[in-house]
Amino acid sequence: MKEYQNLIGSIVIAAAIIMGAVLIGNAMIEASGNIGSQIASALSTIASQIE
Repeated sequence: MKEYQNLIGSIVIAAAIIMGAVLIGNAMIEASGNIGSQIASALSTIASQIE
């Protein structure tokens, strides 16, 4: 029985690590999209100021 408990615990920990990695990956993708959007907006503003 103890072996099964250790196995279940290991599976739960592995699932938590995978979920954490997915959440961090999604956050990084969202952050990079926001940064790209802000850079594009800044360049657009600069271009309109030059004209």
